[in-house]
Amino acid sequence: MGTTVVKRNASNMDLQRAIEAAIPTAVAQMKQRSNEFKGKTEAETCKKIFDYLKNQINYKADGAEQQVRVPSGLIRTRQGDCKSYSVFTSAVLTNLGIPHKLVYASYDPSDSTPTHIYVITNKGCIIDAVYGKFNAEKKATSKKYKDMNISYISGVKSRRRIGSMGKYGPGGACGIGGVDTGETWAKKLGIWDSIPNGIKILFYKNLINPLYAGGREFVKALLRKNSGGFGNALTAIYNIARNDNSTPEFKKYRELELLWLQKGGNPDELRIAFQEGNTKTPTGYKFHEILLKQKAGQNVGFGEWIAAGVSAVFGKKYDPATGKITGGSIGAFGADDAAEVAATAAVWIPIIREVVGILADAFRPAPTQPDPGDQGGNNGGGDDQGTNSMLLPILLVGGAAAAYFIFAKKK
Repeated sequence: MGTTVVKRNASNMDLQRAIEAAIPTAVAQMKQRSNEFKGKTEAETCKKIFDYLKNQINYKADGAEQQVRVPSGLIRTRQGDCKSYSVFTSAVLTNLGIPHKLVYASYDPSDSTPTHIYVITNKGCIIDAVYGKFNAEKKATSKKYKDMNISYISGVKSRRRIGSMGKYGPGGACGIGGVDTGETWAKKLGIWDSIPNGIKILFYKNLINPLYAGGREFVKALLRKNSGGFGNALTAIYNIARNDNSTPEFKKYRELELLWLQKGGNPDELRIAFQEGNTKTPTGYKFHEILLKQKAGQNVGFGEWIAAGVSAVFGKKYDPATGKITGGSIGAFGADDAAEVAATAAVWIPIIREVVGILADAFRPAPTQPDPGDQGGNNGGGDDQGTNSMLLPILLVGGAAAAYFIFAKKK
């Protein structure tokens, strides 16, 4: 089945053992595929693993029933949390002969029980796709390292006694989960109690809904790609927000952050995504164009949205009639991601439409390059679309910028 299920009454130590016990199977499953991640240097190899997990696997934290997915299950379901990410990473590094350690981290000064796990090579390269920044880690108050080497992992037994659950994690489960949720974010800002109950109900519902998890991931993928100049525009807005939280723009941020929260997300995720996009050349001419249509009140069909999104993120052509991407497979393992993008369109398209409605008057010139998936090909074809300076809707701020500024001020 590709999944090791650790029942509701698993202790944190039992969960750590289950993670380590899953690695021999993971190593065997990745024996033929690990070379796909091999780079010219160790850092390049680590970056390939990081990019795959960040862009191809949807992060979904486990609840009371903790699961450790080996690679076959992770790839098939395209979702997992830090436990499964670390098992996958360790398996690839082991097959490529790169010594590394599992890092069990706690962020609570009063409790050293681990709540997160990621991987670091013996040379110091950090792989934590949940944190979202390559070769970086969230500052922990306590860490425990577990060396991973062939002689060790080959001797780990898979059968473990399930012990007392303790007080940790959702529903009392002693889980190792990953990053903060939207609830944690709101509580840190001191606004959780003032958020309407209706938004909280939607947050809890959509947080664990795979469809919404996939939709949020695709929105972030658009931002990371700087599709239509998203990253540039949102960074500019972020810089305004951090300097003045009394402006009308800041009020829009709050409305947008609550929108993202009710979709099950953590607004800080958006900030990380658009700041990464800001470092890249704007792409996604088709996507840019339909945003202008949406702002003008023109009807844009789902097929057109999907085709533009696929072109912007993957540089491929999407055929709404067949649901296929032309030009071959785009996943690291030959998987066709058109189905995933189309399946989550019912989530990510309305999110964008709602944000356009909130910020319809917020525009900024942003020239973009023609998509590789356009008719003109990788060089842009024989037109001047890539050099036109047009107005870009400021999308999906999600309040992340303003919230981050407030939190930073409190610190």
